[in-house]
Amino acid sequence: MASLAQKASIQTSAEPTTITIGDLITYTVEIVREPDITIHWPGAAAELGQFQIVDFEPVDRTPLDDGRQCEAMTYYISTYDVGDWIIPPTAIAYFDSSDDTTVFLRTEPIPITVKSLLSEADWERIRAITEMDTTYAGMEKQIAAGRVLQMAKDDLLRDITSPKRIKRPARFWIGLAVVAIIIAGLIVGFLYWRKRRNIPGAILSFSAPAVPPREWALGEIAALVAGDWLSRREFKLFYSRLSDIVREYIERQMGVRALELSTGETMENLSASAYPIVEDDEKLLLDILERCDLVKFAKFVPPEDWHYNLIDRAKDFVEHTTPPEPEPSPETAPNVEELPAGKEAE
Repeated sequence: MASLAQKASIQTSAEPTTITIGDLITYTVEIVREPDITIHWPGAAAELGQFQIVDFEPVDRTPLDDGRQCEAMTYYISTYDVGDWIIPPTAIAYFDSSDDTTVFLRTEPIPITVKSLLSEADWERIRAITEMDTTYAGMEKQIAAGRVLQMAKDDLLRDITSPKRIKRPARFWIGLAVVAIIIAGLIVGFLYWRKRRNIPGAILSFSAPAVPPREWALGEIAALVAGDWLSRREFKLFYSRLSDIVREYIERQMGVRALELSTGETMENLSASAYPIVEDDEKLLLDILERCDLVKFAKFVPPEDWHYNLIDRAKDFVEHTTPPEPEPSPETAPNVEELPAGKEAE
């Protein structure tokens, strides 16, 4: 079936035209055009009436010997409604660059017959049972009809047709390979950059790097001071939070259990640990925790000079118990060549 429209002709075909429910129909639209026009294909959004588009192949373009070009698009369509149907006509536009005009080509309608999986004889048996004399009560009649339907299904139903594989064009695989190479190159470059910068941590970690115990503790103390606990005279909450910060710092920095323990148990754990801490720092810690306990548990109202004095003592404890950063090893130290004495760098 073909129709001519100025510089292009269109032809449609469908195979097969008689199917059973769920079978695939190969519906092909082919346009032969002059070189100076452009076809605007509808793609997968084509409207085909009763039929659903299961899949489609990209437009295939083939040059002809006379200089024209043949473009073809193939749809795989199906329906689950029994009866005589029509693949409706579809309008496809093309643009003529020679005179800046747009013309529409229209496909021809194609009749399609969709049959049931049951034969006419099976339907006759079903109709005969459902139209039997009323000696069968309603429930008995339904049971009998159901048995016949099940027998018909057992005899006639067949396995589902294996899916049709669509051949991908070569440019699809080439593009996929190029994208894979680009991604691999980016990953290798990223790993090389991390190695050069000596960045620790998991390569694909989405979590923030761990904050050193010293920086964490000093940051929490600063946030506590910036709050309004003291101005609202909520001394118990202020001193409880300060005690928790110091105790969590001990766990993070020294690996010693301190949270949810009494001050005595915390000091015993610290003394039994292998962490190097001097006696003055132990006394400083004991003073901080005991003052906090007075406010937390004894309902003691601290004098004004306690607040910031205890904050300073907590900062001193953190600074004193943070080990110094290791000196860079010769392997990691920058390689700086010494200049001869008395000679300035150029």
